[in-house]
Amino acid sequence: MESMWPLPSSLQEFYGVSDRMLGVPAKRHGRYKTASMFLSNNRLTGGLNDIRLLVDKLLWQPNALCWLDLSHNQLTDLSDELLGFPNLSKLYLHHNRLASLCAVERLNRLPKLRSVTLQNNPVAEYHGYRTAVLSVLKRITRLDFVSVTESERCLLPPIALESFIKNYLMRQKS
Repeated sequence: MESMWPLPSSLQEFYGVSDRMLGVPAKRHGRYKTASMFLSNNRLTGGLNDIRLLVDKLLWQPNALCWLDLSHNQLTDLSDELLGFPNLSKLYLHHNRLASLCAVERLNRLPKLRSVTLQNNPVAEYHGYRTAVLSVLKRITRLDFVSVTESERCLLPPIALESFIKNYLMRQKS
């Protein structure tokens, strides 16, 4: 099949092909040569305790993973195993069941994370959600597919995570 776009020579060498359609990446030794993983719409539940095992089994270079789509699942928490991918820069978590801002705060330990989606999770229903997430995840440049502007960053209050959670829980009791 002829590709519409020729690959740059650096990628041709990596994939070992001259032209290919964008889609399923080439395999090497039974593992995929890609830095992206799309696991959306898979009915994943819980907190991703076995994500490292899955990525290690499927990807040729697991630590190169930089884009992970876990949207449209039933995730309720985020395992520390997710933090084992140092190059992760885009993480799609929209349309799950994440309710804890503490789970979101854990993502701050991903040094290259720049884009996160959390809309359509219970956590996104909190009053002040965007402000709280941006206060906790200071390095991200996009939240829910919307760029974070410099003026928005300047307006962020020095909000403590514990204070936000406490205020939210007090409003829920009223």
